[in-house]
Amino acid sequence: MRKVTISDIAKRAGVSKTTVSRVLNSPEKVEESTKKRIEQIMKETDYVPSETARNLSRQASSTIGVIVPEIGNPFFGGLFTGIEEIISENDLSLLYCSNDDDAKKDAEALDMMKTQRVTGVLYVPAVNYPAMGLKNKIQKKITGLGCPAVCIDRDIGLHMDTIHFNDRAAVKDAVLALAAAGHRDIALINGNSLKNILAAERYEGYLEGLKEAGLTEDEALVYQGEYQEFYAYTVTKELLNREKKPTAVITCNNSLGKGYLQAVYERGRPDAFAHITLDKIEMLDLLNIPCDHVLRDSYEMGRTAAKMLVSRIAFPDKKIQNILLDTLLVRETS
Repeated sequence: MRKVTISDIAKRAGVSKTTVSRVLNSPEKVEESTKKRIEQIMKETDYVPSETARNLSRQASSTIGVIVPEIGNPFFGGLFTGIEEIISENDLSLLYCSNDDDAKKDAEALDMMKTQRVTGVLYVPAVNYPAMGLKNKIQKKITGLGCPAVCIDRDIGLHMDTIHFNDRAAVKDAVLALAAAGHRDIALINGNSLKNILAAERYEGYLEGLKEAGLTEDEALVYQGEYQEFYAYTVTKELLNREKKPTAVITCNNSLGKGYLQAVYERGRPDAFAHITLDKIEMLDLLNIPCDHVLRDSYEMGRTAAKMLVSRIAFPDKKIQNILLDTLLVRETS
């Protein structure tokens, strides 16, 4: 889609480009009714004036802060690429920080962003603050940053712009696909649903899928620990040693998917279970190994989140957005 320009805004408003520029840089020099008309058109067209962002950034710095759980995770690598493209277009710089899915480190990261007086923050919450009774506390901390913020990937109900994937539907679709293929015993390797909002949503999707498929949950097939390779590696070895094994396994992120694959290949049993993992595991393409997966386009999410933030910087009073992104189940083995 072509980017909206000052010329486009001027044409729609029936004014000169100079008048539009004055609204952006010297609004006090423009008649109030004309200014309001131009601002309304900017909002309707999602126009993001980089010059406005730069002017506002002079109140603090020219830096956008980014807080994620794992800087080295390929999912967040795609997110960073999308963010960088939009932030670079607006002549701003980036400051990255990891919270390691830890509440204390999350607080430290937010404090650092405040100290650095960043212009805005793109933020992935470390833990499920509402479940821990800490929603108001984290909301107060984010508000205390004194700059706009966008919540990414994990919607914990904060009063701010939010963008995330429909992980609940993604896991439900995975269960239904496996059930349609004849699988009745489907194991789930997940994070801690009490600690992590994504783990909770994915578990709910798993239960919904089982119910719709006419299956009953077997608690012995549900593993909820950490989003780490070693956890899935250990669980998968346990599944391989069972006398009564499941016929299918769903791993709930790329780290768990890698741990699962390490275990089955180490045992020489890559076809032990039907397997679907959330997030594409890039190295499998290089090895020409097919793997069914749920595709979550983190690159596009990063671009959209960055656009939301820059727009929020330019128009701080605009209506809060909550964007829910669809996922795609990719079947490479069938």
